[in-house]
Amino acid sequence: MKRIVAGVLLLSFLTASIGCSETSGGRADDTKIAQSQDGVTEAETDALKARMDVDDGLPNKDFGGRDYVILGEDQFESLYVIDEDTGDVLDSAIYERNAVVVDRFNVNIKAEVHNEGQLTTLLRNAVMAGDDAYQLFAGHAIYNGWVVESGVFLNWYDVDYIDFSKPWWSKSTVEDLTYNDIAFLAIGDFVLSAVTLTYAMYFNKQLVEDFGIPDIYTTVLGGEWTLDKLSEYTKNVYNDINNNQKKDIDDLYGFGLWARSPVNTFLWAFGEKVAVKQKDGSFDFSYFNEKVVSIYEKLYSLLWENEGAFSNSRLDSQPEFRTMFTSNLLMFYTDYFEFASTELRSFETDYGIIPYPKWDTKQESYYTMVDGGHDTMGVPMSVTDTEFVGIVTEALCAESYKRAIPAYYDVALKVKGTRDETSIKILDLLFENRVFDFGYIYGQFDSPAFWVQYLMEQQSTDIASYYEKNHKVFEKRMEIVLEYFEKYRDG
Repeated sequence: MKRIVAGVLLLSFLTASIGCSETSGGRADDTKIAQSQDGVTEAETDALKARMDVDDGLPNKDFGGRDYVILGEDQFESLYVIDEDTGDVLDSAIYERNAVVVDRFNVNIKAEVHNEGQLTTLLRNAVMAGDDAYQLFAGHAIYNGWVVESGVFLNWYDVDYIDFSKPWWSKSTVEDLTYNDIAFLAIGDFVLSAVTLTYAMYFNKQLVEDFGIPDIYTTVLGGEWTLDKLSEYTKNVYNDINNNQKKDIDDLYGFGLWARSPVNTFLWAFGEKVAVKQKDGSFDFSYFNEKVVSIYEKLYSLLWENEGAFSNSRLDSQPEFRTMFTSNLLMFYTDYFEFASTELRSFETDYGIIPYPKWDTKQESYYTMVDGGHDTMGVPMSVTDTEFVGIVTEALCAESYKRAIPAYYDVALKVKGTRDETSIKILDLLFENRVFDFGYIYGQFDSPAFWVQYLMEQQSTDIASYYEKNHKVFEKRMEIVLEYFEKYRDG
């Protein structure tokens, strides 16, 4: 723990020294950094410095005080713009991120925020009017996918100074969201909601010990953490605490699951995708196969035939599951990264963070996904100066990578939101293995990405019948989307 705290002091000092620096590149003073190295490995110090030293390749242009306006979600306003430095670690980093870009390029960064459901209508209206009112659109990933073919977005590859090879852009932007050298939506580090809404699994260390479960971290790091293990460890963990002879939110369980997006996440955790990118750049939509059938059968068994599991899919029930975990009523539970940096900061019981299980031990790695409510970024078609938009957007993503991501991920999560260094390794692994699926982003709510949720709600494993009734709607949707990409490419 001493080493972790020292790392926080280093990071806090690094951030502070950056804020005092007058260099446009934002590099911290090496002498000051060296003064805070007590208890921190040389590798960790070098990693923090290396992050700051990545060159964004941007020219130092003066835009004469022009407004750069983000049209975004009201729930994420504080992730876009902070009016003053509140002293909170993440707020300070976001404030500094924007201040560096403002000072370097002489711009004003503003945000116009609305409910997620209103944003695409506002965007359409602006584009149809030819109104260059917004320079960046940041909205709900799936809602954004709905409106792409209405012609509201420019191709990111046509925006000057955007460089997807840089570490502040998700590799999935190229590998999963690009088709025919076109990407209308992208995921850069400016959209911090793509970090906060990443799914992980939490476990109560005291309950694990009480029920004689083998060391979880050994199982995970040994590659043995599978769906079968989760079922085995939880099947006999149930206690009717309120003695009312029925399973409810006041009882103790081995596993609790809010069966909406968290249950859909199992599809990607098990190495499946709705749309798989091929070597020639096309997409394969072979999402219905023997393994997928088995996935539904085993998930059904876990949720509805396992006495130690508790689940429901009511829209308003996520807070109930969170309360159950913080009341020591769930041994294992799935939620966002954000759960660790909010409710669990005051949780007195020791807990750990692990990935969703693998399908089997042959699976190469652990995977996760980000809830569809996260932002994806688009450039409105009505933008008239792609150089201006490209430079400022690239700079905001770069400075998020250098300042905001370390503040949130390395401090708010790794120290305040976790209790041990193994959890930190798990977070690193999960963050690197987030899956963004073309068939999820563009498939609307008819996408097979949601079929897990829909069938588990019905307590059904009949994926074959569900496929026969619904696959044509999804496949027609994909035809429309891909045809629009091709039409855009052909001008």
